[in-house]
Amino acid sequence: MNRLSRFSGPILAELLLNFVVSLLLFRLLGRIADSASGAVGSVNSLFGLFHMFFLGLSQAGGIVIANACGRSNPQLAARQRGLLLLIFLAAISAVLLLVSGGRNFLLTQVMGLTGNAADYAASFCRIAQWSLATQALAQFMTAVFRSLGNSMLPFLIALLNNSVTLALLWLLPNYSAALNISSIEWIALCQLSANLLALFISFLLFFFHMRAPIELPDRSRFSSAELKAILVLAGVVVLEPVSYNLAQVVLSRFYAEIGEVALAARAYAGTLASVPSLLGIALGWGAQIRVSYLLGAGQEAEARQEVLRSCRLTVVLAPLFSLLIYLNAGSLLSMFTGDPVVTAASTLLLGCFILLEIGRSCNTTIAPALKARGEAGYVARTAFVVMLPVCLPIAWLASFPLGFGILGLGLTAALDEMLRGWLNLKRWQK
Repeated sequence: MNRLSRFSGPILAELLLNFVVSLLLFRLLGRIADSASGAVGSVNSLFGLFHMFFLGLSQAGGIVIANACGRSNPQLAARQRGLLLLIFLAAISAVLLLVSGGRNFLLTQVMGLTGNAADYAASFCRIAQWSLATQALAQFMTAVFRSLGNSMLPFLIALLNNSVTLALLWLLPNYSAALNISSIEWIALCQLSANLLALFISFLLFFFHMRAPIELPDRSRFSSAELKAILVLAGVVVLEPVSYNLAQVVLSRFYAEIGEVALAARAYAGTLASVPSLLGIALGWGAQIRVSYLLGAGQEAEARQEVLRSCRLTVVLAPLFSLLIYLNAGSLLSMFTGDPVVTAASTLLLGCFILLEIGRSCNTTIAPALKARGEAGYVARTAFVVMLPVCLPIAWLASFPLGFGILGLGLTAALDEMLRGWLNLKRWQK
């Protein structure tokens, strides 16, 4: 367990900083309006879908390039870096065109936002779409760094990004009036500034420290097999997270149909409920590294037991922490809102998230270990089937025809995590 904590400690530190940034973000948004918080929560659900696509490209590209480096083939690695860069640039251009040209359609027709929530979301998107592009380029840099055997640099750059974002939001006065923009656009601008700084530093480190060549393909050097290798692997990698984020987009639409109070409640409750899962996520990512090492050393029994020990720990601690948040919901939610209706709706969701945490704490530790054992396909298929064709129809049925509203959405989210957690645990024990 001590070895696992050494892997998981830095990851937990980064996740905690992410949480603090999110906490401050929604505190500032709550001062503008509860509908602003709900709007940004919906935008983040939509952008999360694109983030997962870029993350999958990053992971797949990193694996393919690392394989070329491992075979001592620098020319192939340089070509693959160039090919991956072109794929990223093409995908970023497509996403920017989609968001810029179809912003109103995406927010009103797809996400179901209306009134003030739609206006706030549109204002936020105008700047946040460029943050999406910079974060995508940062994922390209992450793929290059990790393929060269350096996993610490992406971690340190992510810490820098979140630290600068936190400092700008917390310490910098609001210059929205001087810049002739809205307060919600000012918040988005602070995030964009931190992203640009982190990306700039990534480029400096790459060109002056790593010095790995990038060879852009032309007609004579283009290889469809190399392109296919990256895209096929990316498709496998992103199936689970894209399924999750696609489900979140649909759920955001359901919350929007219930109303602005439901949107704000989801944003606030989701922020607070993310804390109990941080330990499980950190242990899960650390376990993925440990499992890979132990399996490589032929210690399969030790790998199985180490993951089960971390799972038992999180399954006990995370729901207890979630219960503690629920019991103190009134005082915690006062950081975001003074509306008793929003507070009551958020508290209701936090109660559902106690059940959700039982499944999520199991998922966050077992699923990464299964991937390390070579069963990423099982995890992805299970996530796709449980989230989309099973739980989304149940969420709609419980919330609208049966009339449970946000309670139906909260309980279905708990069902999703618990069902996937149970299936992944049974698979790990085989």
